[in-house]
Amino acid sequence: GALTSGLSPGFGWLIASRAVQGLGGAMMFSVAAAIVTRAFPASERGLALGINAVFIYAGLTVGPLVGALVLLTSSWRGLFLVSVPLGIAGVLLALLFLRDPDVPLRRDRPQFDLVGALLGSLALLCLLLVLSQGPTWGLQSPATIALMIASLALAFGFQRWERRAPAPMVDLSMFADRLFSAALASSVLAYLAIFMLNLLVPFYLIHGLGFDYLHAGILLTPVPIAMVIFAPISGWLSDRIGSRLLTAGGMLMVATSFYWLSRLGIHPSYLDLVPPLLINGVGTGLFTSPNNSAVMGAARAGRVGTAAGLLATSRSLGMALGTATAAAVTALRLPVHLADHLTPAVAALASYQDGFLVAGIVALLAAMTSMVRGSARSVASGARPAEQQAIG
Repeated sequence: GALTSGLSPGFGWLIASRAVQGLGGAMMFSVAAAIVTRAFPASERGLALGINAVFIYAGLTVGPLVGALVLLTSSWRGLFLVSVPLGIAGVLLALLFLRDPDVPLRRDRPQFDLVGALLGSLALLCLLLVLSQGPTWGLQSPATIALMIASLALAFGFQRWERRAPAPMVDLSMFADRLFSAALASSVLAYLAIFMLNLLVPFYLIHGLGFDYLHAGILLTPVPIAMVIFAPISGWLSDRIGSRLLTAGGMLMVATSFYWLSRLGIHPSYLDLVPPLLINGVGTGLFTSPNNSAVMGAARAGRVGTAAGLLATSRSLGMALGTATAAAVTALRLPVHLADHLTPAVAALASYQDGFLVAGIVALLAAMTSMVRGSARSVASGARPAEQQAIG
């Protein structure tokens, strides 16, 4: 996907190549948590997932800097081509080191829920089109209204089908566990807020404040650096005190950072920007590992892979919704600020700050959802006692 994206002759080819990249990413991220969960005992699950997060966030730390350097020395094609050798190295490492000797290979092929996959995918596609194109088309336009109705109808059809499908893509009975459901909902909301930051801050720095790519990339590094430091710490703590306070506290910090960003003036300095971004990274690091551990620990025996897939889906859904929501908020608010006779530059800054406020509200909702999650006693009866002690 990265290779064909970098060599794409046109826009259509680029979109198709990015879809291939997305498919590969989905296959990888949907099994990562399951592999880690099966490799470590329940008493060490939070720490193990935290260490796994360290490598993810390390990539997020280096990525913006490498991307900025590539853009300064090459074209946009270089952003994709630089990933090709990294992808090849990842494949080789997986072939060399990933083994699962305790699980025999199945000779029978499990039935794939094609109808459920189509219904769920189309429901999400319609929702994302509403969020991304609705401000352009108009919220009362026939296309927007039709897509909203289609998304709701497809979502309703999905849950009805999954309840009676012989081999459902998603076992809906898993959502009867309040801890599991609340942790997944928190994940969607948290990543929605986080990816609003990922979209808004670069535009805010480059197009709003006039930073170049390199300095904007450097300024973004405190966020993943803080994640690298606090993800394993919060994972270790969640093995001992549970996930509720850590996840809620982390999201409260994220909400605070967004409010701080929304209150900065039109000429903030480097020192003005670093503290809220650092707080955002600390809060995200406190949230991610305990929440992931709670989801994986709440899964019944034999459903760890499904739980990992749902966790990856919640993360991807939050990312997509965050990107679309950030674009929608800025598109809707920019004309309002221009109507107040602000200059285009100041109006753009104001619309980005409106986006920060919305992201802060979403993070606050994630904190509230984390606080109402069930305790360890709500874990399904299939969980082992050691797991029940560790996932609070």
